[in-house]
Amino acid sequence: MDFSMEPLGQVSLAKGGQARISLDKKDRGLTVTASLQWDGGSEARRARGADLDLYTLFVPADAAVRSADHAPGHVFPQIQRGLFRTKNRDEAKALQAELATRTDAGQALYYKNLGSLKEPPYMQLSGDAKAPGEETISIVRPDQQGYALICAYSAVSNGAGSFRSYAARVVVTDGIGSTVTVPLYDDTNTAYWVAIAFVDFTDSHGVSISHVERYSKRFTEKRPVLHTDGTVLMDAGPVEFKRS
Repeated sequence: MDFSMEPLGQVSLAKGGQARISLDKKDRGLTVTASLQWDGGSEARRARGADLDLYTLFVPADAAVRSADHAPGHVFPQIQRGLFRTKNRDEAKALQAELATRTDAGQALYYKNLGSLKEPPYMQLSGDAKAPGEETISIVRPDQQGYALICAYSAVSNGAGSFRSYAARVVVTDGIGSTVTVPLYDDTNTAYWVAIAFVDFTDSHGVSISHVERYSKRFTEKRPVLHTDGTVLMDAGPVEFKRS
């Protein structure tokens, strides 16, 4: 028996944690799903609005490369907040301006671009849930996949409130015994975007899932960008605006 292919069971990631689902990437019958789940958190929270959207930023296998400096899933910039962090903020902003000139951004699946399971990108979004529940991205042909970043966007009509207050989480499963839950731990309440989980299909032993949980800056509508080397730049993508 190949114990390396044993099901993982159910795993919930700690902050910054990682888990691997072992799988045969040549299995044409395999479907990996990544779901954004949320219940609104409370009646009061739901009354104020609870329309979240799943965005999957992705790089196909034939475009995925490795950075010499950073592992896939590294997020730029890492701005530290605080009274004595001005130098850090200035350096981070300069780095962000430099990175923003890159032209190797991946693609995005979301409610306006659902994708396809029968042709590239071999990913498809279930649709647009405008009330607490679930949105799911189904992924086939793992041999054709490179990197994926699972993000959530909060509609403007929701008002202020942390993604954690919606009880939002990402759940990744292969449907045959391995399920990885990626929770949120921070109560940032001024962000419209959160990058939650990084999924690496270039892992030689299967697919690895990492807890990212990185938020956009205050009230920006610009979505994150996933580069072909698997690195992520927050606040640098197209402006998204959804009222409900």
